[in-house]
Amino acid sequence: MPLISLKAPAGVLNAQSKAALSRNLVDVAVECEQIPDEPSKRALCMVMIEEGVAGDWTFGGNDLSGMVVSFIATVTVAKGVLDERSRARFAELGHKAIADALPGETRRISSSFLFNEIEDGMWGVSGRLWTLREHATASGYRHLQHLVVGR
Repeated sequence: MPLISLKAPAGVLNAQSKAALSRNLVDVAVECEQIPDEPSKRALCMVMIEEGVAGDWTFGGNDLSGMVVSFIATVTVAKGVLDERSRARFAELGHKAIADALPGETRRISSSFLFNEIEDGMWGVSGRLWTLREHATASGYRHLQHLVVGR
């Protein structure tokens, strides 16, 4: 049940590439978070794409938008869903998901993935605090089903 917020330079993504990127990032989340590949579970993977003016993105105070297209993704999950290996895999596949959504882009594609892990019981869902157990139940995380047993 990740929340993925992606910041992208304005004008880089059209409607088709946004849709592809959103699908690609859900695929990444499904693999890395070990979510069953079922429509009801995939529907819990939220992707929000925000665009910022390209010239407002600077590197060392310089506008490099003519040479590089940079994306920043914040992946918010319940603490305990991702380990070091799955975070590394998420960053790797996430970068590929971005590049695959931009066929023909000639500038260098750069990405940063920031992982925001919410402490147990600090995530409110529809007016109720959830623990890792509730997240595991709703999302079906294969590696965390031992938390659901006996519920």
